[in-house]
Amino acid sequence: MTLHDLAELLRGYAQREVPLATVHERLRTVLAADPLDVSASDATRWDAAPDEERLFWRLVYLVDSSDDDTEELRAAAGTVVDALRDTGSAVVTHELLPLLLDRSRLVGIIEKHRAGIITRTGFLSVVAESGYPAHVKLWLEHATPAALGRLADRLDGGQYGALVTAFEARPE
Repeated sequence: MTLHDLAELLRGYAQREVPLATVHERLRTVLAADPLDVSASDATRWDAAPDEERLFWRLVYLVDSSDDDTEELRAAAGTVVDALRDTGSAVVTHELLPLLLDRSRLVGIIEKHRAGIITRTGFLSVVAESGYPAHVKLWLEHATPAALGRLADRLDGGQYGALVTAFEARPE
């Protein structure tokens, strides 16, 4: 199974076309074929495309570790697959994975911060403890309320390519 195959499987799961039991069954085959002893592993795929393999295995373990078929898991699978499609980059998607998996919570926090319910200090505390990549934290720390609003809109709208571009520029 390749990253593309896994993304298609997860897209099907996110859209309720594939049950979680089927996803787990397909992943069991992948996990059973992967030896626990790294010296017995075939490094060909890692050598050829390390970024794709890194994201592939992170997604395998993310889904495999969840026994419960929840809306949160479906949403997370859909978000990651959409981000991979929109950015076209396994490395960028993997880097943003903590943010992507925390998307709905972050959007809610941004809305509360912009409404004055969460103070700037409270918002910065959430950012500091978030586990987001350093450049994303830095961007969030310096973002104006308007920039945070645009970020929330991009996250809600699945505009992950635009999100990546925004993180590369100064927040205004």
